[in-house]
Amino acid sequence: MAPQGRGCLDDISKLDFGEDQKLLILKAIDKPSAIEIEKWKKVVDILTSKAVSNPKNGRIAAKICDGIAKSEISQLPEGDEKYFRKLLLTSLQQEYKKHQKQDYTNHKSWIGFVNFLCGIFDILHVNNMPLMALIVPVYEVLGVLTDAQFIKDESAIQCLVVQLQFIGEELDRLNKAKMDKLIEKLREVLLSPTTTQLSSLMLLEILELRSGNWKLSPAAYKYYYEEDAKA
Repeated sequence: MAPQGRGCLDDISKLDFGEDQKLLILKAIDKPSAIEIEKWKKVVDILTSKAVSNPKNGRIAAKICDGIAKSEISQLPEGDEKYFRKLLLTSLQQEYKKHQKQDYTNHKSWIGFVNFLCGIFDILHVNNMPLMALIVPVYEVLGVLTDAQFIKDESAIQCLVVQLQFIGEELDRLNKAKMDKLIEKLREVLLSPTTTQLSSLMLLEILELRSGNWKLSPAAYKYYYEEDAKA
């Protein structure tokens, strides 16, 4: 029987890992008991670096992290030290602090990090629950994307909207008060004179989605999707 976690092999092939990096990731999936803590740190560093190097990589890297975590949990005996998730959370915290110190000036890398963090929250579950330690950080990073420096950046607004499409309902269920505050920020961005027309449309869709309990009404679906298809 193939080790649990090998479902992410297609995702590994989508990212341009070096041969040594790929072999180490595969070893972490196939035989986690043979990985020492320093190698676990290297696995986490490889995935984090790849995730933030390109916004398109974030969710793919998160799927690989999920595969590794599943393998570690399923293959190591109960009571044995599980390193991967702990080291991953530490790495996410360090990467977040680094961007804070840089005042989020590297938009491309920041968006890659947001996609990665939100992907981990959405995909990597323990006992069918997301990692609860990430709820506040996820709200924080999404809130950053409503700051003035990002309002003109359609890629940043798209990142915000797409992540809310993925995880907005779950975040709302886990902390409605924080979602209320985030939605208020979205309304402020929508009203800003510097917000582009495309960003406004994306924000309107999310506001409609939340007001409809994270399900678009038939009329809203037709407006955002069927009309676009005719254009």
